[in-house]
Formats: sequence, C-alpha cells, structure tokens
Amino acid sequence: MKPTLVLLVAVMALATPVRSQEEENAPSGGSTTPPAIPTATARTLIPHALEVPVFTPPAPPVVKQVPSMRVDAAVTIPTRNGRTLTLLRGEASTLPDLPLPPPPPPWVEPTEPTAEQIAKRIWHLRHNCNLGATIYDHKVSVVHWTDPESMVRYEAVCGFDIGLLAGVGQFIHNGETYSLMLMHSNHDTATLRRLVRNYVPAIPEVLPDSITILKGNVQDAVGTAPVTVLRELIASEKSRLIPYQAARLRYQEASAAWHAAHPPIPRDETFWFKPHRGSRYLKPATEGGDR
Repeated sequence: MKPTLVLLVAVMALATPVRSQEEENAPSGGSTTPPAIPTATARTLIPHALEVPVFTPPAPPVVKQVPSMRVDAAVTIPTRNGRTLTLLRGEASTLPDLPLPPPPPPWVEPTEPTAEQIAKRIWHLRHNCNLGATIYDHKVSVVHWTDPESMVRYEAVCGFDIGLLAGVGQFIHNGETYSLMLMHSNHDTATLRRLVRNYVPAIPEVLPDSITILKGNVQDAVGTAPVTVLRELIASEKSRLIPYQAARLRYQEASAAWHAAHPPIPRDETFWFKPHRGSRYLKPATEGGDR
C-alpha cells in the first residue's frame, strides 16, 4: 500500500466535523441546534459482550512457612505497625548456577524510516484512543487528548457522559478495531456545593449531545475525530452501556464494602535468603576471592 493511501485511509476512518468554540459562541440570534447523532447501526459498535461478574471475595493470603535450614545470620527490624520484619540468611543454595546473560544483539546502523513505515506507525497510533475526562452529573464531559502525529493537545466539552465507555477497552469503527483507554473522574455538583459552602463549579455550557472544541486545531478533522467517533459509539450502544455501567458500579460497591469489613491484619513477616554462587556471603574457594 502506498504511503499516501495509508494516510488517506486513516483520515477517512476518523474524520467527522466538529463545531468550533467560535460557532458555540455565535450571536444569540443564530441557530444553536446540536449536530445530528447517527442512529444505531453497525458502523461503530462494541463487538464483545459487556458482562460484569458477581464480586467474589479473594482467597485468604497464603501463610509462608520458613523452610528447615541452617541460619547463618538473622536480623529483626520493628515496623511502624507494631510488627516485625525478619531477614534470615541460610546455607548456600543448591540450585543450578544462574545462566550467563545472553550476548548483546549485533549492532545495526540506524536508518531513516520509510514513508510507508511512518504511515503504518501513525495508523497504529490513531487506532489507540487515550483520553482523560472530567464528568459533571453524568451530563457534561470535559475531555482531553493529544493528537499522536502533530502532538497538538485538545480539549473539548461534550454534552454527554463519556464515562459510559469506561472499561469497554475495544470498539469497531468502519470495520477497523480501535483500543480505548479512558481515565476519568465523576463529579456530583450538588455534593460539591454541600461540602464546600458557596462553591460554584465552573462547568462549560454545551448543548446536549453536542461537542465544542475548546483547545486545539478545530480545522483538523482527524485530530478532533476521537470525541466524534466516541459520541457515535455511545449513540449506537447506549442501550448496552447503561446496564453495563450499573453492573460495574454494583461490583465496585460490593468490593469496597467487603474490603472495608475485612481490613488487612498486620503480621510479622520473614524473608529468607540462600546465597548463590558468586555471593559475597560465601567463603572464597581460592585465594583470589569469591567464585
């Protein structure tokens, strides 16, 4: 495939128009209707099952038993939780000698990547969506991401809950597989106002289901495409995403409740070491020193 053709495929796969901040701030006399949302089709979808297992308490920790061995040295250190940490040094190990490290690979003179290699690398980078988001009341999302080719940083305010995609991991857009990593936080504005007197969170205004680019090159359809593609994904899979997130929340709450009721119990810890060949703790076999 020619380099230009690979880049053209990436552009066509991602490009979707986005309204700019200037359009959002248009005079009040103009129209401010949100852009059309695509109907649920197979164009953008989540191929795998969205299932969350029932929380199962973890197995109890394994209690370590100190093996029967000769102890040549021991030290016990008190820890901050009132317990102790004991280090034991025993007889030499009888395991086989550690293998020598493999030889370094032969030196290869670096070369300039070809245009096709660069295009392939960019294609793979564009199929990995890494975003951060702050979500208010599950209605407004302030999203951040960086274009992997131009390294331009973007910020957009979206009139939908992008947190519905938390834990999804992968999706398909125009027949191609994309990975998704979303780092996000949810904020309940009513709780914030109750905890902090006279606090008014600065939430950008945005119409429902619309997108406003706050930072970045709004003319770059490929650079702004991550939020538009994810908006299309939410629109097509919302009926599956809502119960999926509810199940994830139940799992997290059950896990938190169990761990709160079963806090870890501090205990004394013991670590034992058996010197290996070449250790400074072994007596030298010859006058020359350690083997």
